[in-house]
Amino acid sequence: MTGPRNGRRFVGPGDRFELADHIGSGGFGDVWRARDGTLGREVALKFLALNRLAGPRQDPERVTQVRERFARESLIAAKVDSPYVASIYDCDMGDETPFLVMEYVDGEPLNAHVGITPLPLARTCRWSSQIAQGLAAAHDRSVVHRDIKPSNVLVREADSDVRIVDFGLSRFIDATETRSTAGTPLYMSPERCRAEPGDERSDLYSLGCVMYEMVTGWPPFGDTRADPVALAQAHQNKAPTPPRAQGSGVPPALEKLIMTLLAKDPEHRPHNARAVVHAIKEIERDLDVSGPERRTDGLLPGPGASASDNGFADRLSAAELAVRRLIWKHGQDHALVITARMELADLTGHSGDVRGAAELYDRLGQDCSAWFGPGHSRTLDAFEGMVRWVSA
Repeated sequence: MTGPRNGRRFVGPGDRFELADHIGSGGFGDVWRARDGTLGREVALKFLALNRLAGPRQDPERVTQVRERFARESLIAAKVDSPYVASIYDCDMGDETPFLVMEYVDGEPLNAHVGITPLPLARTCRWSSQIAQGLAAAHDRSVVHRDIKPSNVLVREADSDVRIVDFGLSRFIDATETRSTAGTPLYMSPERCRAEPGDERSDLYSLGCVMYEMVTGWPPFGDTRADPVALAQAHQNKAPTPPRAQGSGVPPALEKLIMTLLAKDPEHRPHNARAVVHAIKEIERDLDVSGPERRTDGLLPGPGASASDNGFADRLSAAELAVRRLIWKHGQDHALVITARMELADLTGHSGDVRGAAELYDRLGQDCSAWFGPGHSRTLDAFEGMVRWVSA
């Protein structure tokens, strides 16, 4: 990395990349948003923590091995071609600190959307299908992620589509850190918990954990405060509580798919990611989440109506995007934001997901109670909306 020049920092051959913002850090290294001066686009640079991964003694042979392994894994991951996988554009090995040049995804990680309360079913199906499609494209290239988790799935601000990040990096860390296995215990397959390499079906198990959290609000075992050893034992030996026992409104077919993904034996999981995509399409068909844009009379269906009378996938995405933009412009507690959240909740209910509508209104009611007080009209309106959809 070159030194600052006029308060600006550049890296790469000919100072091609100008560093803008530090996005985050992890076991692999630091990630920066940067501008590609040659192609005039924003990119994400993921720097290799060479000093840590090569060990404290910095043996030259070991450093060379880590660099070569990094280049190989980057080349393998770059072969994955999917609209739901963040692209790898380049790998710079000439710098003192090697780095990947990746697609910059303007959005939030999935873990900003999941947790505590379930997601609406239409959104769960959409994002789960997109993750599965990204995995299918990777598995077709014999690339296994090994660390599928909400923080490795980014939701784009522009269209609410997902991008999976960090393909190949877990295998790289497995190979360089002999005392640990890359992966997050909350979402790690039983075989990965046993420090086995795992395969495509390990990714499917982790997808099942993510889907479980989408529909229940919690991972299948524990939370971020749980002991990693206890989590590993649970993944290997404990049966997860069926999602429908955690709360009503989960379709039986969706619960069956999630429980199959969470099978302890990889042989009992779906054969591949494309089978998961197909199963989700069948679930969406049963939920009637697609159809003509409006009824012939131009009216929205009432609570409990089938979404087969109305096409909602694009409209839900647009409504979610509108809420985020209003929050960015006006703040969480602005009247326009509250109105937009109510409209999103009603649209969710009209799509056929009455449980999702009730939960969105309940969350809004709790927020309004904290902002304005339990007796405020906005708080009462939100809880009234929740009751309306619960009754539906």
